[in-house]
Amino acid sequence: MTPRLDAPAVAVDLPSCGPAHGDMHDDARAIREVLDAHTGVTLVAHSYGGIPATEAAAGHPAVRHLVYVAAYNADEGETLMGFGARAGDEPNVNPEIDCDVTEDGLLAFKPDRAEHVLFHDCPDPREAARHLRPMAPPFTQQSPNAVAWKAIPSTYVVCTQDRATAVGVQRTLSTRAAHARELPSSHSAFLSHPARLAEIINNAR
Repeated sequence: MTPRLDAPAVAVDLPSCGPAHGDMHDDARAIREVLDAHTGVTLVAHSYGGIPATEAAAGHPAVRHLVYVAAYNADEGETLMGFGARAGDEPNVNPEIDCDVTEDGLLAFKPDRAEHVLFHDCPDPREAARHLRPMAPPFTQQSPNAVAWKAIPSTYVVCTQDRATAVGVQRTLSTRAAHARELPSSHSAFLSHPARLAEIINNAR
């Protein structure tokens, strides 16, 4: 997707993913450190990443717009585990079914479940699942200390074929954004609909 963007893109390596055993606030600090080196940023957050991005961008002069893609643009006091699907919605990720715990205590998506839940409409679900990394469990129960979307304009992208973040939850969260867009996509729109997602990001104002 990145070649389709109007500006260079930087992906942030989150400390919660892998042996560092970082938590959500560590992730927020890592995002903020990258923001410190840039100006005029459109900060794009996906899934859980919406929570540390919301904390990191709060009050940061570099961020001009936030784009949440099937993401949790949480408020203070809200945690990932606290977002439950509404009756009739597809469920959110269920760690007891979808994940395993590694020997060093990290939460890892089962490859077959990842293909079904995260990547079902992507060109190569198996290859996509291969790039997932385990995460330190505390990230599921931490809320942001500051909330960027209350002061910075934002766009929310609802992925209407999502099997990971319930579509009803996404539509509720999208009301917090200045703009809402919808894509007929799985959880991973950057793989299944890269051109359309890039267009939304390029036009975010």
